[in-house]
Amino acid sequence: MGPLIDAHLHVWDTSAAGKDPGPFSVGYSPQSQAPVELLLDYMDEAGVERAVFVQPWFHHWDNSYIASCLQRFPHRFRGVCVIDPRGAEAPAALRRWRARGFTGIRLRPLREGEAPRPGPWLATEETLPLWEAIAETDTVACVMHGKTELAHLHPLLERFPSVRVVIDHLNNPVPEDGVGQPIFQACLDLARFPKVFVKLSGFHHWCADRYPYPSAMPFIEAAVRTFGAERCMWGSDFPHVLAGCGYVRNRNLLPREARFLTAGQLDRIMGGTAQRLWFG
Repeated sequence: MGPLIDAHLHVWDTSAAGKDPGPFSVGYSPQSQAPVELLLDYMDEAGVERAVFVQPWFHHWDNSYIASCLQRFPHRFRGVCVIDPRGAEAPAALRRWRARGFTGIRLRPLREGEAPRPGPWLATEETLPLWEAIAETDTVACVMHGKTELAHLHPLLERFPSVRVVIDHLNNPVPEDGVGQPIFQACLDLARFPKVFVKLSGFHHWCADRYPYPSAMPFIEAAVRTFGAERCMWGSDFPHVLAGCGYVRNRNLLPREARFLTAGQLDRIMGGTAQRLWFG
């Protein structure tokens, strides 16, 4: 097997303490500490060589801590920033964080205090300048936008065919609703765009059963069959995974339990795809 790369995780420092949102149903609160040094301990134990930081909720638009980690470990990590996607300032904000080492942007639901104006914003006219900047700067767009709103991406991906998009956590499907549910089909429907990738991650959030998450396996199999292993990548969702099943067990989940995957498919999912997308 080639290099192991964790394509989705979070780190934060003590400045997150006291900030909203509070603890997740399965996860860690900003009062918990999740510094890069702790992550490196787990990565080294699991034999994971590289990883991709995703800006956590707790710091909102301030990506400074991850920027400092990217500066300290430029060869081991890549970073995905979060900015306010609405309005005329968004393109400049993206370029500022790009200049500080980020190569990706996360487009996620807005939280309390971030969204004074209600209503959808993903792929609306207001965000077109940001998408233009994403295309111009060759930034990878990681999307976490549940239910069926992913369909709004179709006209944008036709307009900006060079933009690489990654769907987080397989769009958080509901296992008991089956692989035919609209939430998951909205994810699979994006496979017709060759620059769209998916993360096989977040099982401890969207699965009701415990490790080894047998309810996730039909979704993983369908995603690999639809996108191909060359567009699928594993991510741990550290540190939230520590409250779910543990880092090492999560790293071993697909090699041990996804028996429908060939050795070549596992090689791409566990590192090859992320190597090409983030470190190539």
